[in-house]
Amino acid sequence: MTDAARTALILIDMQLGFIDPASPLCIAGAAATVSACERALAAARNHGLAVYHVRREYAADGSDVEAVRHRVWAEGGRPLSAAWPESLACPPELAPREGEPVIVKPSWSAFFGTDLHERLQARGIGTIVLAGTTTPNCVRSTAYDGMALGYNVAVLADATSSRTPEVQQANLEDMAYVGVQILTADELAATGTASLKDVEGAAADASPARQTTTANGTTSEDAAGSDEVLPSFPATSTPQLASIETVSTGWINKYHLHYTMPDGRPYAYEGVSRKGPEAYRAALDTLGAGGPPTPDAVCIVPILPDGSVLLEQEFRYPLNSWCISLPAGLVDAGESLEEAVARELYEETGYRLRNDADVPVRPLPQPGFSSTGLAEENVHVVFAHVEPGGAAAPEAAELIEPFTLAPSEIRPFLDANTTPIGTRCQLILEMLAGGRHPFQ
Repeated sequence: MTDAARTALILIDMQLGFIDPASPLCIAGAAATVSACERALAAARNHGLAVYHVRREYAADGSDVEAVRHRVWAEGGRPLSAAWPESLACPPELAPREGEPVIVKPSWSAFFGTDLHERLQARGIGTIVLAGTTTPNCVRSTAYDGMALGYNVAVLADATSSRTPEVQQANLEDMAYVGVQILTADELAATGTASLKDVEGAAADASPARQTTTANGTTSEDAAGSDEVLPSFPATSTPQLASIETVSTGWINKYHLHYTMPDGRPYAYEGVSRKGPEAYRAALDTLGAGGPPTPDAVCIVPILPDGSVLLEQEFRYPLNSWCISLPAGLVDAGESLEEAVARELYEETGYRLRNDADVPVRPLPQPGFSSTGLAEENVHVVFAHVEPGGAAAPEAAELIEPFTLAPSEIRPFLDANTTPIGTRCQLILEMLAGGRHPFQ
């Protein structure tokens, strides 16, 4: 058997675009499995399994629709896109609970182009149980990718669906033949993980020298040299901050930082900060001790329902020029990251966070520092699902002109633009131009 704490239920594509008969992408057997999927969710929650909801969301312009589906999709009302927003939803009985991640995938497999593997590894998951639709496509490709990554894989026969019973049965038999465990939602409810075999663990126990690819993506050879997987930094002598001298104050404060070098020499360095002397010293002490930085500012990457990105042309006084940038601003005292995003976004552009998005914001793992040779200020980049909200309310001296770029326009814009552009903005646009979706 497997450990419940290391097991996850993954519910795939149970959206109205695949369930509603009005949708051209409707799977004939999907509606009949809603109750079994509901029982599977209840069983997973009752037995302490992690739960992940995986979904498909197409760009409204059809740029990422699979070729085999494109004609039917385009002629049938463009389901599973912002052009038919109701089709993106799941049945209410299958709605995610707080703390259950929703992952949007760009193709068949739940692992392809997503961070699902990384999320599972972060929680120590070694066994995945699959439910949803369709068995031959998204469920089966996820099962095979999961096995290739070293997971124990199970599929719930009654909580998955195909276009015909014959196709369903044939695919279940094929998966069972290669080692996928087949059970039902009721079996999961009755026995929890007791009915799930640790196939990978048993194989390793039987042959410890076996060169298997494990669920963390390493082989036994990799494990032997695991200290080479990520860079490690040996302890070295570090300059010690002795004192901070205030040179001038204002909106930007200038300081002289007095250090004692490892060999005992004194050394002075000039730095600037928006923080006053006490807050500045506290921030430097925290960073010097290896503590996490508190976000000073937020940079927002706003993604509209059709996949377009919202940008700004803003007059920047230090440049004496207009500049292409992303909405950004300081985090006010006491604000959460999401509150700062919502406030800055609305003030500068009139857009707001979408309240229908399961994950309206996705911050990068940690804040990044803007100019490490000059200041300690850090900026947390946050991707956000947004929509028009009303009239912007910038400050009197803020000259801001919001505009949007469709995915197909980003590359031509980057190639042709001659207006000064922020480095973060430029790099993120390059990422988007390459087809990397921030919510994958």
